[in-house]
Formats: sequence, structure tokens, C-alpha cells
Amino acid sequence: MIVFSTATAGSNRSKLESETAQLAKRSGKKVVILNLVDEMIKAARELNKELDPSTLPNLDAKVLNVLKEDAIHAMSDRIAQSSGTDYIIDGHTSFWWRNGPISLLDIDDFRELKPDFFITVASPPGELSESLKSKSDWSGKQVDIYDMLLWSEVELYTADLVSKTLGKPNYVIGVSENPITLFNLMYKPDMLKIYASYSMEHRDIGYGNVTRFVGKLRESAIVFDPRSVDLGAYRYTYDKRLKEVVFNQTVRRDYHMIDQADMVVIHLSRLVYSSGVDSERMHAHSTGKKVLLYFPFEKYSPFTPYFVDKMFNKENELLDEIKEAASNKRGRAK
Repeated sequence: MIVFSTATAGSNRSKLESETAQLAKRSGKKVVILNLVDEMIKAARELNKELDPSTLPNLDAKVLNVLKEDAIHAMSDRIAQSSGTDYIIDGHTSFWWRNGPISLLDIDDFRELKPDFFITVASPPGELSESLKSKSDWSGKQVDIYDMLLWSEVELYTADLVSKTLGKPNYVIGVSENPITLFNLMYKPDMLKIYASYSMEHRDIGYGNVTRFVGKLRESAIVFDPRSVDLGAYRYTYDKRLKEVVFNQTVRRDYHMIDQADMVVIHLSRLVYSSGVDSERMHAHSTGKKVLLYFPFEKYSPFTPYFVDKMFNKENELLDEIKEAASNKRGRAK
């Protein structure tokens, strides 16, 4: 099993990857994480010992390509010589440098690495910027939130393009996602996949009830939780350009997670309007996804059930329906 993990620099996805490897270890499996940039730096320091990740993009394009090919060959050889070991390759499809992208990997590189699937790890742009500023390799360099937003868009777009060309899935996973999601994608890929939809207005009262419900969903399915990649759109209302980009990315990230799921499960435990939930269920419904709704209230609008396949006013009945759907999917996979 080989997973290619892509993200912008500063994403802190290593925590998700390492926690997934620990889960695998407890299950008797061995997962090794290889870092593409580290492998390139090893090759580069044979030429110049002063090179580090922040100056790697300064190299001539031909030199950068040679270092990348050396790193790809080294990783490919290591993987071929270690049967019984699974790998997460931590890398980038591009660098964002001097206000524009530098292509890093091409389709031939991925054909050599042979990933079983891709993940694009998404992080809030403000956290990305602060993370880079705190890294010694990037100290003293201008780190712009707008550039980080553009880089994250390029990473997702390129990973989607390459994965489709290779006939492999590309999953968007929030940087704060429970590592059981990645573990199950690796070792239980036939599990039912659910996108959990709920109002982000829970931030006012805490997410305890939603967290509990999502935990119940994880007992039967792989869950993509939108809160794991909350881009913090309302933090950027002071800047019209940033606000527009973050708002649009928030919608596209959630839609991508819906598209990679088998069904959408909506949890509306509070009677509060959510344009996000409304939009998500319409997107899911119009793209052929099954939509289940938990709505524990007696009165509702004629529009409430229109874009859903089944409504439940009791959580346990909804969870029983999901268990049955999960069992049916396992049966079809055998």
C-alpha cells in the first residue's frame, strides 16, 4: 500500500500521518513515512551543504528536476526492497515561489511511485502562514496568506488531475481529521464513506453533541468531517480579496469531500438556519448521493425533506440505517 500525501508547506500533516502509522502499528501493520523534500535535500547537499527546503526552489529548473528524479528513484528502490511495509509519501506536486507555481512532479514520477491513492491535506491559511514563519528554514521570509491560499488550490487541482489520469482516488482530508479516517482508507477501503453535514453555528455552544454523533458514525463508516478543515472564513472579512477566496475554497473543499463519499448524513439537532447544510444536501442530492437527515422536531417546512432520501427524528434509527447500509456495502465488496 502506497499513499501519496500532498499539501502546502507548513500544513502540519506529519501529525496526521504519524498518528495513522501508530494506529497501523497497533494493528500489526508497518507504515513508513517518506518525505520527498527531505530526499531531495539529501541529494542536493552533495552539491551544496547549505541548501535547505526554503532555498530549494531557487535552484535552476533542470537541477531541481535532477534532484527530484534522484529522490523518486531512491524512494522507489526502497519501496521495492521492503515487501510487507506500507508507505505514506509526504510531498508536494508543486512549489509556490515568487507569486507563482513551480512544477515539481509529473505523471511519469507518479507512475514510478505507483500510489494506490492520493490524499490532499487541507489546513486553515492563517495556520499555514504562522507555521511557516515559525520554521527556522523559513525565518525572515515573507509568507503571504493569499499566496498560501493559491498554493493550496494548486496542490488540490494538480492532485485531482494526476489521480484521475492514473485512475486513482484523491481524498481531501482536513489536517485535524481523526487518523482513523486515513487508516481505514488504507486498510478498509470498502467501508461505507460518509460526509457528516451539520451547522457550524455549533461553535457558539460547543461541538460536544456533534462530536459524539460523528464518533457513532465512525463505528460503521469512514467519515469525512468538515470541521477538520474549517478554513476560518469569517476571520478574513477585513480583506475583500482574502474573504472571497476563502469563502469559495470553503465551499469547494466541502463539495469535494461530498463527492468522495458514498452518502451524506445531516445532523440538525438545533433549529437554526444553515445555508451551508442546505447547499451541501442539494449538491449531494443532485449528484446522486444518498442523503439522510436527523431532524428531531415535529414541525418542518415542505422544503426540509425535499432534497433528502429519508428523515429520522430518532438518532438510533438513523444509526441503524447506516449500519445496514455499511453491511450491504461490505457484502457487495466480497
